[in-house]
Amino acid sequence: MPVVVLGAGRGIGREVARQLVADGREVRAVTRSGGVPEGAEDVRADLLDRDAAVAAARGASVVHLAANVPYPSWADTLPTLFDNAVAAAEAAGAKLVLADNLYSYGPVTEPITEDTPERPAGPKEKLRSALGKRLREASVPVVLARSSDYYGPGGVGSLPGELLLKPLALGRRPMWFGPLDVPHTFAYLGDTARAQIVLGDDERADGRVWHTPAAPTLTVREFAALAGRVLGTPRAPRRLPTATVALVGLVDRRLRGAGELDHQRTRPWVVDHSAFERTFGPLPATPHEEAVARTAEWYRA
Repeated sequence: MPVVVLGAGRGIGREVARQLVADGREVRAVTRSGGVPEGAEDVRADLLDRDAAVAAARGASVVHLAANVPYPSWADTLPTLFDNAVAAAEAAGAKLVLADNLYSYGPVTEPITEDTPERPAGPKEKLRSALGKRLREASVPVVLARSSDYYGPGGVGSLPGELLLKPLALGRRPMWFGPLDVPHTFAYLGDTARAQIVLGDDERADGRVWHTPAAPTLTVREFAALAGRVLGTPRAPRRLPTATVALVGLVDRRLRGAGELDHQRTRPWVVDHSAFERTFGPLPATPHEEAVARTAEWYRA
């Protein structure tokens, strides 16, 4: 029975599909326009069409939902996308694993665990929280795999990648939206994908939220300094005013509406993944040094 990856053309979805192929698994990679890893079955489908989504997941044992849309389209399309993924998993009798984020928790004051209450404040946070609850009402096993901001090869649109690592890889000065001496958990894309595969394969994960493992949390300044040392291009990061997010959003729709998430950059954003390791055993997170080097190689290519 194949493992189906919805949204396998980029980011986490593509990396999940790539790793599954490398593991020798039967993989059906579903996208609208292709670009899937070599060795995966290339299936084209519009996931906003329920019949197409159901057909794409036919016969699946596990369905990984990693498809996403730009912020301005969330309210209009995410409910349909999630509902269709549930319908596809239910029709196939498959387990559904969501590549989730941490927005549902809203502003926090302490390290985030799976038991942290969800207190979403902004529209996107409230939407993600409501959709997560809707998914867990499905008639098939559902897992919410939540990760912090990730970076890595294939991480298109990654804030730490685009603002910190890409400039350093190209010998330019990095930048960040917000204070530099605030701790922030940055995850490596390859580790996040591996954790989602583990969660998809293990029944103990079913029906729960899990935080995927990441290397130790650093402040933004420490992370940028580490990256500069590894790449041999040390540059002190430039702090951009928080309002810059809203201004950039006027021309880059990927950031439009991201201002409601300012608290993730102006306050400590520390993610605890110890529950994953207690349950499934250690998943050695790639050290930042190694992960940064791989990511810079991808940007330079």
